[in-house]
Amino acid sequence: MDKHDIKNRSIESLRSLISETQDPVFLIDGASDIILVANNSAVSACGSPGPDGKSIHSLIHMETSEGLVFFNNKWHYLKKQQFRWNNKNYFKLVLEHPGSVPDDSELVTIRNMIAVLLHRLRSPMTGMRGYLEMIETVSDKKDQHKLSKVSEGLDYLFEILNELERLHYADVTIENELEADSSRAENVIRDVLSQYDSNLKQRVSVLNKATDSFKFNEAELRHILTILIQNAAEHYSGSDSPIRIEVESNRKISVTNWGNPIPEDIVSKLYFPFITTKANSLGIGLSLAQIIARRRQAIILLSGNDLDKGIQFTLYCPPASFS
Repeated sequence: MDKHDIKNRSIESLRSLISETQDPVFLIDGASDIILVANNSAVSACGSPGPDGKSIHSLIHMETSEGLVFFNNKWHYLKKQQFRWNNKNYFKLVLEHPGSVPDDSELVTIRNMIAVLLHRLRSPMTGMRGYLEMIETVSDKKDQHKLSKVSEGLDYLFEILNELERLHYADVTIENELEADSSRAENVIRDVLSQYDSNLKQRVSVLNKATDSFKFNEAELRHILTILIQNAAEHYSGSDSPIRIEVESNRKISVTNWGNPIPEDIVSKLYFPFITTKANSLGIGLSLAQIIARRRQAIILLSGNDLDKGIQFTLYCPPASFS
């Protein structure tokens, strides 16, 4: 058996180590960062002629020191493991989908479910409101009080349906400036904060480290920041530390508050709808923000969750060379 056959058998042996993994996996040479083999998921994402023999840095962008990579127009968590094979060093790179973020199939299921709820509930509720308007002129004060309570309850149910519609039609609700791909992030932040009273604005610190326009559509960025800032305001503990909004670069913004850490059972499904600790909330805000971010191949992740560093959400936008 010649050296070429031995090498091919060795590579096939390496391939067998990763063939069953569902996430994209690359095995790279430890000295050159050249891809030796990849599993079916990675090969399918790369397309023809495949990733073998290419530099890993030509296919994925690694977010500095944060364990994130951008590959195939999506963000992943990076798991890197070093090993030796035939007296040489190699790295196994596994690109994991963030479990707290719904994937495409889960999102389709969620939105189909919401569509059914909207269809089944709105028509009979509209009929109930019509009947209520026909009989709301009763003269008895006790009956008037009862009818007003029924009307309040019905209004609340319609508010819930309106929230569900916002999530279901998230892809078509933002109509302005959809062609634009950059914005002045600090101006957008100041505009969002202008909607709040002076007490909240005094508790907010805005830091802008970006030297260029933020690489994101302005209308969509305003929607996302409105949700993240509102979320921070609702969970703020009132400590001496302000709510901090930081434009860290032209593709990264973080919003930090110093409230109570989010429980682990919530963290694991944080961006799924109906996951919330608030009694009067459907928990769709972060889901909506995530859907809007996805339109630009961006992602929102919980980048901090403790008392010392705060509860931090970060919007990551794709690098220009990979988007």
